[in-house]
Amino acid sequence: MRFRTSSAARTLLVTASFALVLAAPAAFAKPMLFPPLPNGRQETREEFDVAPYLSAWKAARLAHERATAQPATLNQQQYDAHWYDLNLTFTQAGSQVAGTVRMKASVVSGPISVVELNFYANMVMDAATSAGGATTWSRVGNLLTLNLDRAYATGELVDVTLTYHGNPTAAGYFVFQTVNGRPLIWSLSEAYGARSWWPCKDIPEDKADSVDIHFTTASTQTVASNGRFVSRVPSGGTATTHWHEGYPIATYLVSIAAYPYTVTDDWYRPTPTDSMLIRFYNYPESAAGAAPVQAKVKNMMAAFATRFGEYPFITEKYGHAQFQYGGGMEHQTITGLGTFNESVVAHELAHQWWGDLVTCRDFHHIWLNEGFASYGEALWWEATAGVAAYKADLNASRYTGPGTVWVPDETDESRIFDGNLSYNKGSWVLHMLRHVLGDAAFFASLQQYHTTWGYQSAVTEDFRDVCESVSGRDLDAFFQQWIYGEFFPVYRPTWAAVAAGGGGWDVTLQLEQTQSGQLFHMPVDVTLTTAAGETTFVIHDSLATQTFVLHVNDAPTLLEIDKDDWILKSVETTVSNPTFERGVLLVNGVDWATYGTEITSAYTDHAFSGPYTVDFWDAFATPAGGYPAALPAPLGHGEVPPDVLGHYRNVIWVGNNFGGDLAAWQETPVLSYLRVGGNLLLMTRQGESFLDDSLRTYLGINWTNTGATLFDCLATRPGLANVTTLGSQTLCAVFDTVRTTPESELLFRVSSGFSPTRGIGAVRVPAGGGTFRPSGARLAFLSGRPYRWNHTQLQNDVSAILANWFLEPVNPTAVGDAPIARGLALSPARPNPSSGATTLGFALPRAEHARLTLLDVTGRRVRTLVDGAFEAGEHVASWDGRDERGGRAPAGLYWARLEAGGESAVRRLVRIR
Repeated sequence: MRFRTSSAARTLLVTASFALVLAAPAAFAKPMLFPPLPNGRQETREEFDVAPYLSAWKAARLAHERATAQPATLNQQQYDAHWYDLNLTFTQAGSQVAGTVRMKASVVSGPISVVELNFYANMVMDAATSAGGATTWSRVGNLLTLNLDRAYATGELVDVTLTYHGNPTAAGYFVFQTVNGRPLIWSLSEAYGARSWWPCKDIPEDKADSVDIHFTTASTQTVASNGRFVSRVPSGGTATTHWHEGYPIATYLVSIAAYPYTVTDDWYRPTPTDSMLIRFYNYPESAAGAAPVQAKVKNMMAAFATRFGEYPFITEKYGHAQFQYGGGMEHQTITGLGTFNESVVAHELAHQWWGDLVTCRDFHHIWLNEGFASYGEALWWEATAGVAAYKADLNASRYTGPGTVWVPDETDESRIFDGNLSYNKGSWVLHMLRHVLGDAAFFASLQQYHTTWGYQSAVTEDFRDVCESVSGRDLDAFFQQWIYGEFFPVYRPTWAAVAAGGGGWDVTLQLEQTQSGQLFHMPVDVTLTTAAGETTFVIHDSLATQTFVLHVNDAPTLLEIDKDDWILKSVETTVSNPTFERGVLLVNGVDWATYGTEITSAYTDHAFSGPYTVDFWDAFATPAGGYPAALPAPLGHGEVPPDVLGHYRNVIWVGNNFGGDLAAWQETPVLSYLRVGGNLLLMTRQGESFLDDSLRTYLGINWTNTGATLFDCLATRPGLANVTTLGSQTLCAVFDTVRTTPESELLFRVSSGFSPTRGIGAVRVPAGGGTFRPSGARLAFLSGRPYRWNHTQLQNDVSAILANWFLEPVNPTAVGDAPIARGLALSPARPNPSSGATTLGFALPRAEHARLTLLDVTGRRVRTLVDGAFEAGEHVASWDGRDERGGRAPAGLYWARLEAGGESAVRRLVRIR
């Protein structure tokens, strides 16, 4: 957020900010309709915004896995698996697998006389050996205990085989199906699914040193799997394909994809004389469409190798195998793909480093996989399209809602694969760390992490320790606050500049952190602009209130806090001395190009404003086809500056969190506006991102579900109507119907799909109002996509909220100095400035008691000009320049405040000699 020395300058800067925040996504990210989610619905999103799509598919997959999940047994902790040899035959008819798996393992804590393996209960064991001799086994649930031929001491090597058959599809990890009239076989085993189709020590942190894979399928099928291709041997109507994975690999990354694929090759060249195969296995119908993005993979690989260290499986290959899965799966050296979005392709490739090379030791630290891969998307856009594209990608993944990046509950699959926390906020942690360390130390840390923890499993503290070792910095506070803590800093800067005795200017900056909860310890960029240009200082902020003195050579005109957005933050500006002489400001936060007639028809139907005459502000640029005729010309674009907000008693904000409107909301001083007495109605999906912890607490609600789908909207107060949906109400936040303050009322609830019912609409009416308006400071919220609520019903409810809770009469209002035709009004002082007498006109909408007082800049009453009963209509009061005692008031700034009927209006006066 920016601070200038004049309101005109601030207004100019709003436009510049809008260009910075929103131009980048418009230039680099196009809206696209993503393929269906697991529940069948489809979402239009920016092409950058892939985390909700990828995370939904992984969460759905993990939900199926819960039946097979088991912690490592004591026996499994006593041995280390080194090598597996899978020799398996797959038969489409009956969905069968049959064959033998051999394992070699060393004893790390002997003696042991059995080995325990994970193997799904429905699979049938036929035979087993230990050291080449037949042996016996027993089974309890999904755990198989194999008797060894003798007791093995620490350091000895165990060699066992298991022969079996069965249907591997029962657990949902393995699929036989027909696609485009051709048979397809595929697996996706993350995180506990390998055991559903082959017996193994299915514990992600125990990576086998190598795996040999012999898969026999119909000869019409081409088999893609891990590592290096060795051979393909046809035999009648079948063929056996041998792959060898020579690098350590987690069991869940072992995969098969078999289909009559169209196979195309490309090459990654790490040096002018070396090359590595990139092989793509696509459906024949998809090959041409996938080719443009797949042609970029070698460049993606080069970009990541420069930043992360060399591709970790450089002696083998990389590739894609298309399968019937909505997202992607980072099988080692052979990503499974169900869509060819460029960001998805970059995300899955980044997983080869972060997920395959280094694997999170448990799901508490899943951000080490998903946050890193999400950050890889931004790095790819930076490499291919520059810094603006990098920022655009991060802007699309900005998350400021509740929850920790660290996953507290490993049994909650939707929490593990939370697109906001594990993916998006995780990527922002790396973005912030990059600036804390500087590019050189940051990328050196990633490469050292590659070296130190490559082919192993790690937790957050392992990554932290590497970064500390490389940078020489103590990073405990950084990781504690961003991984284990919630939310983000809200900065409130105030500053003043004075000429320094020795030349130049000293700037005193007071920086407050106003968020509830933890304080953040962060280096903060402070940029001062003078006639000579910009100077950026780095201050180390860690307190609730901290003062810094900065020095520049010329008079500063602008101070910016973290202008390049290196911190996940909000900067709070202050609505100072509001006049509240206007009625309603309507703010649009829905992208015109993406939502088309959905949003234009809602404005045409006055769904968001009812009978009220409004002024209009647009978070987006002017639409190509112009605005609906029902809307007045916008007063501005982007964030709403404080000097504009201060004119309005009420703001209606139509949000959506798509394309940049959330950034405009976060840069608008919403909380300050409420505190001084403004009323605000917010209607949006993803309310948890708009109502940060301070605003959520202010409203008096606690979220219970985010990313929810709403099927109804039931009114709970007289004067409000139930609202029906016009389309899918997805990605919505709901809250507990028990509020946290008695000043809050439940307005709407949702019942369908929720037990108990949840709140989706509330309003708070603070007893004391705001500092400048006793009847104000009221916040209302309605969850959902506002353009997909029935327009007529929503119009009724918006009107009711404005009239009954915000106490706003239906008045035509506009910005300017003309008095309001109906309603409370205080006209500008005339003359102003003045050294003698000055007059103020005021208007009352009805006969009532009115008081007109003059206040100095400290808020102390200087003079009461009017205090009595008046008829409705226009009236005039005058001030002779004297205080209550008859003395001459000193020169300076004064405020005239009119109070009547529970409302107030304010005007500024300047007294001169």
